[in-house]
Amino acid sequence: MEEPDKSKMKTDCPEKQQCMQLLQRIMDGEATDAERQHFIEHHLNECLPCYQEYHLEVALKEMLKSKCTGKAPSDLVEKIKSAIDQNTIM
Repeated sequence: MEEPDKSKMKTDCPEKQQCMQLLQRIMDGEATDAERQHFIEHHLNECLPCYQEYHLEVALKEMLKSKCTGKAPSDLVEKIKSAIDQNTIM
């Protein structure tokens, strides 16, 4: 993706909530190809908040991918399983 001219971008997104939901679907691989393409190729070129959020999410995902290569501690795994079984939040 070519970096857009940020000085010409909107500084507020009137559809922020919908955009953030779509962004999460894109990051999770759940968005359609058309949704993904339109958001990345069109919306991100016009909307600075979404552009910044997208790049933050991509950077976080890449960092987590590079840092989370080992196995989770067994006590953490058991705590998570227990919380899921009890349908509670840790």
